[in-house]
Amino acid sequence: MVKARRSIPDDVRAKQARASDPAASAFVSANAGSGKTHVLVQRVVRLLLAGVPPEKILCITFTKAAAANMAERVFTMLGHWVTLDDDALDAAIREAGIAHPGARLRKSARKLFACALETPGGLKVQTIHALCTRLLQQFPFEANVPARFAVLDDRDQNEMMERANLAVFLEASRNPDSPTGRALMTAMASAADVTFKDVVREACLSRDHFMAWTDAAGSAQAAAAQISAALGVAPGDRLEDVERDIVDGPNLPRGRWSEIAVVLQTGNKSDQDQATRLRDALVFTGAAQVDEYLGVFLTEADRTPRKSVVTKKFCDGNPAIGRLLESEARRVLPLIERRRAVVARDRTEALLYIATSAAANYRREKQERGLLDYDDLIDKTLAMLDRVSSGWVHYKLDRGVDHVLIDEAQDTSPRQWDIVAHIISEFTSGAGARDGVVRTVFAVGDEKQSIFSFQGAAPREFDLRRRALQRKFEGAGLKFDPVSFTYSFRSGPAILHAVDQVFREQDIYRSIHAVDIGNPIHHALADAGPSQIDLWELAETDDRQDIEGWRAPFDGVSATSPEVKLARRIQAEIKSLVGSRAMTGAKGDRRPLRYGDMLVLVRRRGNAFDAVIQALKHAGIPVAGADRLKLTEHIAIIDLMNLADALLLPQDDLALAVALKSPLFGLDDDDLFKIARDRKVSLRAALSARAATDGRLRDALWRLEQCERRFAGETPFAFYAWLLGGDGGRARILRRLGHEANDALDEFLELALSYERKAPASLQGFMAWLRTADLEVKRDMEISRDEVRVMTVHGAKGLEASVVFLVDTTTSPSDTQRLKLINLSQGNGDPHAPGVVVWAGRKAEDPPAVVAARAAMIGDTEDEYRRLLYVAMTRAADRLIVGGCLPGNMKTVRAQSWYDLISRGLDGSALQLQEIETPAGLVKRYSLTEETAPSAALAEAASASAPIVLPNWLLTPAQPEASPDSLLRPSDPADSAAYPVRSAESLMQRARALQRGTLVHRLLQSLPDIAAGRRREAALAYLARNADGWSEDERQAMADGTLALIADARFAPVFAAGSRAEVSVVGRLDRPGGRPALVSGQIDRLVVTESEVLIVDFKTNHAPPSEPSEAPRGYVRQLALYRAVLAKLYPQRTIRAALLWTETSELMEISVPALEAELASIISA
Repeated sequence: MVKARRSIPDDVRAKQARASDPAASAFVSANAGSGKTHVLVQRVVRLLLAGVPPEKILCITFTKAAAANMAERVFTMLGHWVTLDDDALDAAIREAGIAHPGARLRKSARKLFACALETPGGLKVQTIHALCTRLLQQFPFEANVPARFAVLDDRDQNEMMERANLAVFLEASRNPDSPTGRALMTAMASAADVTFKDVVREACLSRDHFMAWTDAAGSAQAAAAQISAALGVAPGDRLEDVERDIVDGPNLPRGRWSEIAVVLQTGNKSDQDQATRLRDALVFTGAAQVDEYLGVFLTEADRTPRKSVVTKKFCDGNPAIGRLLESEARRVLPLIERRRAVVARDRTEALLYIATSAAANYRREKQERGLLDYDDLIDKTLAMLDRVSSGWVHYKLDRGVDHVLIDEAQDTSPRQWDIVAHIISEFTSGAGARDGVVRTVFAVGDEKQSIFSFQGAAPREFDLRRRALQRKFEGAGLKFDPVSFTYSFRSGPAILHAVDQVFREQDIYRSIHAVDIGNPIHHALADAGPSQIDLWELAETDDRQDIEGWRAPFDGVSATSPEVKLARRIQAEIKSLVGSRAMTGAKGDRRPLRYGDMLVLVRRRGNAFDAVIQALKHAGIPVAGADRLKLTEHIAIIDLMNLADALLLPQDDLALAVALKSPLFGLDDDDLFKIARDRKVSLRAALSARAATDGRLRDALWRLEQCERRFAGETPFAFYAWLLGGDGGRARILRRLGHEANDALDEFLELALSYERKAPASLQGFMAWLRTADLEVKRDMEISRDEVRVMTVHGAKGLEASVVFLVDTTTSPSDTQRLKLINLSQGNGDPHAPGVVVWAGRKAEDPPAVVAARAAMIGDTEDEYRRLLYVAMTRAADRLIVGGCLPGNMKTVRAQSWYDLISRGLDGSALQLQEIETPAGLVKRYSLTEETAPSAALAEAASASAPIVLPNWLLTPAQPEASPDSLLRPSDPADSAAYPVRSAESLMQRARALQRGTLVHRLLQSLPDIAAGRRREAALAYLARNADGWSEDERQAMADGTLALIADARFAPVFAAGSRAEVSVVGRLDRPGGRPALVSGQIDRLVVTESEVLIVDFKTNHAPPSEPSEAPRGYVRQLALYRAVLAKLYPQRTIRAALLWTETSELMEISVPALEAELASIISA
């Protein structure tokens, strides 16, 4: 279907023409959805139309996918031009930004496709790493790299890093007295083994910081000396000496701690707590004793100095000791800071020795095998271009490129920018205008969308490089045009207005771009469709039980988590939007929403991510699955690996059972039961024995024997290629798991082939390698099928959708970000020189030099958190739906979280608010007034329309509902006169009484099943959650009264082991001359012994009757019906029925004649 042409303002077309002008350099700052890729393609086409040879154009993109997409769009446009007639081609050229095309230009345009396709080297559209690879392969001698080097992928890099680390750890273990051995002991005392391995890996791969610093220092010893200087301690300072100074000072030596504690014990509770800390310190030794002693002077939570060591009252009564303690506090505070600095230094030195040794092993293996990783590509290229002796390289580059185009400039790292600077270094020199050629640079990006700092991107570089390029080109008298795109071709006006409002304050927008730019401004096209933002009420943790009755755990957590509740709400909303055929698209191009128009975004994969995918699948909604998946955790791969285990070890019954139940063999639980029942041999042998009499088992055995024959003589790739292809395994897997399993299966086969290239081809080796590798598959989530996409915001960069759901909006970076390596500032040193890096511990234990550095790094993380919000909000075209889960330990949403930023921005906006109550919670809907209010013409048309004629059946009164005589509920009131209409005050009292009854019933139901020692704690915890409006004293009284009732010896049989709570009963009672009556109810407590059955119903009336004959008729009716039903179940036992009055602790048994008389009146009615 051909899309309708959008109505593009003239000033937007003018800016696009300026940006794509091949005679001028340009730096484009483009808001989200403003068509930057279109302009990038347009500029390439205009360069080609201007006669620039394709090989003289270099386009640098951020990802391989972006490079492929851009090249495809260029070739598609040029190929389409070949098919156009003159008029259509003129229109297309004008669309590209050339106002007056002519015959000569048309002739050139028709040749461009073949020219770009056939030129040797062709149009160079590539990533920065691909460019560096090409340069290093072209100049290996100048770059000092192997002539036939290979590029190391992430998977192989992980393996090599594991080997490098393991070699260091083994060497340190063998030689514990070596520097590396001592370093390992220190490091392991500071972190768990898994954590330390991660820290070592992070340090080794931190080329721009940790490794740059150690390389610049020249040796681990020199770097260690720099650590001491940076932290303000002497190289000879020892932790043991500092700790000895702390506990054995002149004011309060250890010998006096007991004496001081005795005196402190005479003070109030705070002073007594201090006495306890002093006594506890005497129990420990070493560092633990120091920590306990410092607890006297530091708070427990954040380890900051206490406002006062002892209370004023204690000081007044014991002035000498009070002064002594205050003096000691002043003495130890500097020692505390010194101790923290020494601990940080020792910990970082340990990492330094381990990480540099591991990095040396890693580098050595790369060199021996002729490998370069992605960081090497950048480092080696930049080092080559930086050398004075590389003039030949610069000359060759200068002759090869005349125009450089940079996509996603905000994600380009400083070192990558430096490579670009070398490539264009001659563009502004006098000789740069060789042969009269104008040479240009073009960069496009959006600082607000810089979200890849973990890959080295520095968003502030975007503005700095723009300014530097502008000075460079304008200083050379060349045209340089900084252009801003503010119009969005994607989002509707309400969404763009919301984005502007969320980031309107300087404290917020300073996080997303340079402060001098001001608050962001977005404009929507005039033909943009209606748009809205829905702010959902947060899903909260449900502490109440989903399961009622005696089976329900008393103090268990609800099975319905807020993430699951939110996920179900999302799937219901998606189904509603598609089912109601809600519309999407620009004006004049509207169509109903499809599942493929839905995009669910999360900050990171976790509970909410999994819950949404699960909810969508359970609801039968087509979903694309996870955008990334752990290969060895995918169920299809688990099946393939279990088959391998069963083939390698036929005695592995569990692995074989899993494989047989998989789609590869297609057996089910009944089939496995047939095989395994009464067997005395292995599952494999049992299958052989029983296959003769069962066709399904015979087929499975035949396929298993085929696998056994093939795996022994074939490589892993050949075996699995046959299993998935020739044997039809892939088709069977896809029929059960869906097409998304294709990605996992393809990656599995690729890994099998990759493994064979570097190791002996054995199935056992492949399985061992696969299980140790941390393999993750990135799936392509571009719209290709009509499926809901669920992905991270990072993964959604560059994508868009009509409807976008934001899910985990209440978390913050501090929830999951645990900084391990802290980069210290340079102070007055060279700002470009690598600084000291410290292995951080707990934030509360940071030495002064680390505090500010940590704050700066957290500030950078918070800034990226807000840029991530900008990217998330601007993915939406028509509807942005904001949900979230309230953290279980919080009463309100976290300040500065996404949800808080969005809700505050919307509150201050000019959007119209409509509050909608739904069964799932409140929805605040924000939209522009003109988009929501019906037009006057529409209102007039509605009022002038013909009157609606209703059908006769709709006007006929409904027949009165038949009385449910056939259903008897024991709890239904028998005499309505006993329940008179009450005043407002008595109604409130009645509600409170009913609540009390419910609470006591639940306590009596569940407490007997809990150990006696835990009952009071459990009762108070339950009442704290559920007894709203009751004071603490009232809750305690209720708990005590209930516990006393349970413990009362008179009622021991009622609550004894074996008694049951909340027993549901359903039965039929015969009526003379009428239909049988159905009885349905729930007995509060049921005791069944070998000789009798006791029915007990709890009653919480404040004024119970004094005699059984005075019991309310409704209560007797209830017991009579219970008794009649149970009499059919237990015909040989005596059945007794009683009321337990909780207020007077009395068990009132109702006589058999009274029960039988009441039953007779019920049956005869």
